[in-house]
Amino acid sequence: MDVIFKIISNDPEFFLWAFGVINVLWGVFLYFNKKRHQRELINLKQSLDLDLERRKKVFEMKTAQYEDYFKNMDAMHNRHQNDYQEIVLPIINEFNAAYQRACDKNDSQAATEATIIFQEKIGKLTYDGFEEVQVIRSQTNTLRLTASDEVAQYLDELQELYDQLFQTSSKMVSDLIKVTIEGDQALAIENQNRLNELSEITKDKSLKLREQMRCDLKAI
Repeated sequence: MDVIFKIISNDPEFFLWAFGVINVLWGVFLYFNKKRHQRELINLKQSLDLDLERRKKVFEMKTAQYEDYFKNMDAMHNRHQNDYQEIVLPIINEFNAAYQRACDKNDSQAATEATIIFQEKIGKLTYDGFEEVQVIRSQTNTLRLTASDEVAQYLDELQELYDQLFQTSSKMVSDLIKVTIEGDQALAIENQNRLNELSEITKDKSLKLREQMRCDLKAI
C-alpha cells in the first residue's frame, strides 16, 4: 500500500486524470450496455407479441374450421334423419301401387314403366348422397392441412366410415326393388343391421374427434 501511495503522490494529477478516464469509460460501457439490454427487451417483447398474435390467429382459424365442420355434419344428419319416412317410403308406396295395378291388369309395359320410374327416383337419392360425401371429403382435406396428426387420423377414419355408410346406403337403395317385389325381408334386415352398426361406430368416432379437436386447440 505504501508503494502505491508513493507512486500516486509523485504524480497525483496523472492518476486523477487516469481515474477520470476510467470512470468515463465505465459510464459509457454501462450506458451502451443498458441501451443494448433495452433493445433486447424490446425485441423480446415484440417477438412474444408476434408469437402471441400468430397463435391467436391460428386458434381463431382452427376454431372456425372445426366449428364449420361439425355444423355441416350436424346439418347433414338433421336433413336425413327422417329420409326413410319422408322420401324413401313414399317412393316405395308409389311404386308398389303402380306395379300392383300393372300386375292386376297383366300389363307388362306398365309394370316396366313403374320399375323404370322407381329406379330413376332411387338413382337420384344415390347421386345426392354421393354429392354430400364429396363435400365431406373436400372439407376433410382442407382441415387436414392445419390439423394435428391426431386430428388428421380421426378425420381419415371418419372419412372412411362415411364412404362405407354411403356404400351401404347405396346397396340398400339398389336392393329396394328386390325387397319390394320379392318381399325379401332377410336382405332388408341384413342391410339395415349393417347400416346401424356403421352409424354407431361413426357416432363414437365423431365424439372422439370432437375431444381431440379440443385438445388440439388447447395446445396452441
